[in-house]
Amino acid sequence: MGEFVGIDPGRADQLIQQMEASKRVLGSTRPGLEAAIAEAGEAWTGWQGATAMHRSWAFFDESQRDLKWRIDTIRRMVPSGAKGLVTAFFVFANEPEAAQRGKGDAAAIAEVLKRHNVENTVESWRKVADALAATGDKVDDPAYAAALLEALGPDGFRAVFMHWMKDKGPAAMQKGVPPGTLEQAQGSLGQLARAYSSAEGAGRLGEEWRGKLVETTEPSVLASLVALAMQSDTFLNQVATQLLGRPLGAESSAGQKWNLNALVEAYDANPQALQRLLAENKQVSDWLLHPGRFRTTGISGFEERLAGVLDKALKPGVGVTDLRDRAWLNLINSLGAENTPWIGGQWGTFKDSPVGRSLAENVSPYLDQLARGQAKLSSPDLVALHPAPPWDKLDPGVASRFMGALMQDKAAASTLMKGSHDYTVGLDIGRFRPFGDESTQAEYTSRTALAGGLANLVVSGSTHAEWSDDEYAEWLADTMTLPIDWLSNKYWSINDPTTATARDKGLDDTKNVFKDMITGYFDEKTPENARKVADQVATQQARLVFESLEQHGQKPLSIYQQDEVRMAFRGRLYNALIDALEKRGG
Repeated sequence: MGEFVGIDPGRADQLIQQMEASKRVLGSTRPGLEAAIAEAGEAWTGWQGATAMHRSWAFFDESQRDLKWRIDTIRRMVPSGAKGLVTAFFVFANEPEAAQRGKGDAAAIAEVLKRHNVENTVESWRKVADALAATGDKVDDPAYAAALLEALGPDGFRAVFMHWMKDKGPAAMQKGVPPGTLEQAQGSLGQLARAYSSAEGAGRLGEEWRGKLVETTEPSVLASLVALAMQSDTFLNQVATQLLGRPLGAESSAGQKWNLNALVEAYDANPQALQRLLAENKQVSDWLLHPGRFRTTGISGFEERLAGVLDKALKPGVGVTDLRDRAWLNLINSLGAENTPWIGGQWGTFKDSPVGRSLAENVSPYLDQLARGQAKLSSPDLVALHPAPPWDKLDPGVASRFMGALMQDKAAASTLMKGSHDYTVGLDIGRFRPFGDESTQAEYTSRTALAGGLANLVVSGSTHAEWSDDEYAEWLADTMTLPIDWLSNKYWSINDPTTATARDKGLDDTKNVFKDMITGYFDEKTPENARKVADQVATQQARLVFESLEQHGQKPLSIYQQDEVRMAFRGRLYNALIDALEKRGG
């Protein structure tokens, strides 16, 4: 065992930056000082000072490189995220020794690989595997790993993987290998994967080892590489783009597709990398979540694992807020596209899909922006209600189709309804009388616009739900109560069981009125009555507001004010409700 080293990486990083700043000062000072010395000639009295300056620069440079090597190495050897002082036993005393050893071990691997290219026997491959295994924990030293890979070269690196993959048969070359088979290769190929992770993660490899390697390497080799060792976010996302960007028909339909499984397993260990990929590449959602890709892997439990990974990457509070927002925007644009395969496509729907349910559970924080997009349609002059960037670029129709795609699963639809209800109650519209002073009026109008916008969104999306008429009528009735659910939150204590029961009964009675209207329309199957039903619903919504104001001692509304409230409900929900009724009833 080598030297015992203890470092505080955070403080060491600061010291490296300070040394870099000192080098810049010395470097910028040196030319002028040397010119002054040459001009002064024998009259110059500071000869020793100039020499010390050169030595100081060299000392900073050498110390900086040594400290950087130690930080890179110890970060590979201690648990990720460790704070403060971390310790480890180093295999090598310094960076030059590590690099020299890496070159020597690469030569030994290259020699047995050369023999295997000729002999191609079980025995010759065993010697290659033994040479790889002999690298041991040395691969955690980035200087050693970089020297090993540079000496082996990208072609030699690929050749080792290709020999192993070809030995597993044609299916392995095309679709990858299962986790159990990869586990058997941990002691050999896993060493090369660890070496690559070590060197590339520390920024010690050139372009031929990064972008070019991804472009020129077989997909199954790339999948194995990210499965055998945790790679950097950058490299993992490069591999994902290469694998997912292949046409759906690039792999034959028969057999289990382990390459995609390897990618998902890699993201399970590093979900924030997936968040970044979804945010930065607008096509990834199309590729990853196309039903023709992830539903045809032939691997048991794959969809559940994918749902779990998406949950880790997209749930509220995970990663960087800006990245998470952009990831969601790209995902909504993908699943809600005009020709989305999730609605009316040949591949099926999100019904009974853990992926759809995972998305429904985590989209709640974005309902406000989606509601604002819908409110903008009916209230274009209320600029303060418009969605914030980048959500202002989202087409409301896309948002509706996205919701519709998820709503085809009843459990996901229930989750979305609960999120919509919670959002609407959170607006607490009941604090504001429809016609008070100007600021009160503004608050009432703004909040009802948002509540109506969200209800509009779920009504529009629900036209794609594949439910029975009775189920759909109940859903629409629930949605129609969203803009008035605040009544119970404002005027009846939720904590009092007696009043809570009265509150629930009142809301149930309201929903039943709406459901009866809608069910009657469906039973008649007369699309020309859709407008009449929508009028009745809007009138009922307004009546509930009037009765509530009267019951709680608010100043009665004039007939003109009442008409304005009725028209507000019509403006927010009317067209979406008519469209939903006509599509369903017609």
